[in-house]
Amino acid sequence: MSLTVIKETDRERNTVRDVLSRAVFELESNGIENFRHEAEQILSHCLKIESWRLYIEEGRSITLEEEAEFSRLIEERLDHHPLAYIRGWAGFYNLVLKADKRGLIPRPETEILVEQALAVLNRSPVSHPDVVDLGCGSGSISLALAGELSGAKIQASDTSMEALALARENAEDLGLTNRICFRQGDLFVPWEDYKETGFDLILSNPPYLSDQEWDQAPPEVRMYEPAGALRGGVNGLDVIRRIIEASPGYLKPGGHLIFEIGADQGEVVRQLVDENNGLKFSRITKDYSNRDRVVVANKVGQ
Repeated sequence: MSLTVIKETDRERNTVRDVLSRAVFELESNGIENFRHEAEQILSHCLKIESWRLYIEEGRSITLEEEAEFSRLIEERLDHHPLAYIRGWAGFYNLVLKADKRGLIPRPETEILVEQALAVLNRSPVSHPDVVDLGCGSGSISLALAGELSGAKIQASDTSMEALALARENAEDLGLTNRICFRQGDLFVPWEDYKETGFDLILSNPPYLSDQEWDQAPPEVRMYEPAGALRGGVNGLDVIRRIIEASPGYLKPGGHLIFEIGADQGEVVRQLVDENNGLKFSRITKDYSNRDRVVVANKVGQ
């Protein structure tokens, strides 16, 4: 269902208030959550104004071109295109990042991983830590750290060349190109040259959705976001298990491994860490819904 574009002869209804009202109705009628917020975000994007100004300028006349563009984007949202892809950006930590189908949309829960990484590094006596972000996607984690830690040497990698291109574009937009080294490849494969010296910190937001969770995921996720960044095998642990097994070989003594997990994976992931003689489990931090979300472990031995 598409919004009706009002003809030029019917200008009294062709205002911010009216097109927004019709969009809210359409989104709500089609089961879109946060329908008012999303309608506001899409209209403010079309008008190139802050969303709060919509109510100050609610009597403003909308041109036919503006309304046609708004109608087109509302139709995209009704087809379950994610809001971040429609706007072309997503907020993460204190950053605004370019967002499109090349990379996973950064989630608020992943900000907890950044917070845990900063807590570890701020307590570390190492002034210039070596940090790697495995499966960096749009670059959200590594860019957030680069913006906070001028002394850190930050590396990031992904199997997807498309995701790496997006991450590099975000780094350029933020003026952080010289702060991060990007490489293409699967997990530790691009970092074989670090096997002797090791990292102070390994970070990852790996794919951890089980096959069942993927099948039950919202259409916004299944239809448009990169499956490779989300699907973790039958039980969601395929990539997590590989990271846990390989990390001790790439960590300096006392170095840390911090990674995101699914809400029901805390206990089994703790067991996987405990079974690895090279790692010591430290903690699991819960997300804003009080669900297990970020695991912290450190390397043991010399």
